[in-house]
Amino acid sequence: MSVKNKKLTINDLPKHIPDFKKSGGAKDRLTEKWLTDWIISSLQTKAVNVGDILPRKDIIAQHLGISIGTVQNAIRYTEDKGFLQSKQRTGTAIANFKNFTGQTGDVKKQTSKRDVTVEKIKKYMIDNGINAVMPAASVIAKKINVSANTVRLAYLYLCDTGFLEYSTGKAGKKMLRVVTVPDKPIEHSASHISLVGKTVNDLSDYITENMKKGDKLQTRAELAKILNISVKTVHDAVNILEKKGILISRRGKYGTTVLKMPKEAAVYQPMKERSIFAKADEAAFYRWEKIETQISKLIQKEYEVGMKLPPMSVLAKKFNVSTNTIRKSLQRLSEQNCIKAERGRYGGTFIIDIPEVNLHNAYEWLAVTPDFFTSKKVK
Repeated sequence: MSVKNKKLTINDLPKHIPDFKKSGGAKDRLTEKWLTDWIISSLQTKAVNVGDILPRKDIIAQHLGISIGTVQNAIRYTEDKGFLQSKQRTGTAIANFKNFTGQTGDVKKQTSKRDVTVEKIKKYMIDNGINAVMPAASVIAKKINVSANTVRLAYLYLCDTGFLEYSTGKAGKKMLRVVTVPDKPIEHSASHISLVGKTVNDLSDYITENMKKGDKLQTRAELAKILNISVKTVHDAVNILEKKGILISRRGKYGTTVLKMPKEAAVYQPMKERSIFAKADEAAFYRWEKIETQISKLIQKEYEVGMKLPPMSVLAKKFNVSTNTIRKSLQRLSEQNCIKAERGRYGGTFIIDIPEVNLHNAYEWLAVTPDFFTSKKVK
């Protein structure tokens, strides 16, 4: 008798892999068919069972010689057809496709950006009606603030489910048309909320029911167990609640504290007294936020619009921080439309606007912690 819910290894997968070069099709679609055929035959021969967990995506990607993103897309397609089911904190399991109804129920998926994008595209389809030509993926992506690849995946899903269809227009140009108008979605449906959004709501409810102002929140790992979700998803949800002023995170023994209850409407102003001998308006910042300010000042002093910044490795050495800290800082400046990253041979990070930073402060306020006075003799 085979053991259910076992973790499969790469040796359990077929040795024969798709010929991606000669087949001519999209790699993710070829991988989807490879997975589907294997699941059907393996369940018939009882080589695997419903509930068995696939190897990690990076292991499958290495086995097939493709990217992890391609494997992720293939798994999503296979999941749409009911052959797989991704669960938080567990992995991707083989599903009972014979009982698949097309509904995911209460299962918390690892990735839900595409699902949210599908719902937003459906609203566009409802507004424009049958035979409407869909905009390019890049156009939709900018409007709803997601990647073009996420929109592409949403388009493919809507094609598979019979809502969209490719047709040939004038001059042989391929167009994506609406062939079936979806039903109008129920407003505020749970399906319209991303997994992180759901976790924000769950965490807010947990704080309301179990905590009060000033209480210290459990660790991310403990919250993950309580909410039955991944640590990363909890981390993202906590970040959102921090931006809303509900939580405040500090390093070391302080941890994450409840600053206000979720239903309170007061706007939180960051505390200034977290460190000694730091600017009061920067004392509460993370390191990458401080580096963002330093890079902004560097741009003001030494650069003009159109000029190219040094590579991240050079900036990391200049400011004595990691390249990851530089990356986060540059991302913030990009969101403020101060810089723009371009790929290719002549690519790099270019200045498109000069950030506004006050370079000349007559006085600098310093943030002083109460611990400083109790542990030090102030003369």
